[in-house]
Amino acid sequence: MSVKHNDSDELSTKVQRAQYAVEQIQGVGVVNGIRVVVDAGDRLLSVTVDEEASIMAAYRAAVEDKRPKVDDALRELRADSNFEAISTYTNANSARLEAERLERQRKLDEEFDDDYYERGSIKAPDW
Repeated sequence: MSVKHNDSDELSTKVQRAQYAVEQIQGVGVVNGIRVVVDAGDRLLSVTVDEEASIMAAYRAAVEDKRPKVDDALRELRADSNFEAISTYTNANSARLEAERLERQRKLDEEFDDDYYERGSIKAPDW
């Protein structure tokens, strides 16, 4: 049995809405007066403690400390013309893909707003 085109479009829209909703989720944990916030990908967004500024400064210092080490480790690879060509292509393609993702998200947001008004959840504006 085949799935109708409209059914697959509707499912795709629901999947994209769910992905967007999950991307917006943040988790908060509080233990012994320490508050930690993570994003949907488990990346650390913030740590709140009395020494918060010191912790974040130390984090930034650690990131800066490793940066030249990474650059040094990748120097030979980055100097290779084949790598440079592939890297340029990948960066350009990534920008295009991100622009397409943002456009899809904008359309989803508009559809979500339209659905919200159509369901009568709130009165649609008269613009």
